[in-house]
Amino acid sequence: MGDGMPQTYAATADEIKQAKWPHEIFLINLVFNHILVFASTFGVFSTFPLMVLVVPALSFGITGYILLKARKIRAGNASLFVKAHWEVANKRNTHFMWLLSIACVVLGGGFLLSQAMGWSKIATIALLGGVGLLPFMVSLLVLIVLGNDSMYQARHSKLPKGAAPATN
Repeated sequence: MGDGMPQTYAATADEIKQAKWPHEIFLINLVFNHILVFASTFGVFSTFPLMVLVVPALSFGITGYILLKARKIRAGNASLFVKAHWEVANKRNTHFMWLLSIACVVLGGGFLLSQAMGWSKIATIALLGGVGLLPFMVSLLVLIVLGNDSMYQARHSKLPKGAAPATN
């Protein structure tokens, strides 16, 4: 297995379903919540400014679920295939949770600083977009690509790279 290619596993239909689930909910959070819901809440920002807080609140709920469920799967009697996919999703989820936390601190702090310093709306949007949102969105796109690849691997009975060799 030194070539870095995913190893095929003789997964049952139920194992495939269980292995796809963490990638599916992770992608729902990234695509639906952070792109579609964010775009809609940002559109009503001038009328309902606190509505944008729905996105991080929902995201922390989903990332918390993945974290707790991954611990349960790790400690349970799920197959190597299911455990490996939950582990990959949880690792990315943990990175994303840190990324989201940092983005929230940067955006929140920048917004408060702009209010205290009396910056113009354009300057505030430029600074927060460039420093807070742009790196977050680039990372989000990379995670979407990786999540889709993991979903493909789960669907096609492939163990994620780095998983222990199958013993069946």
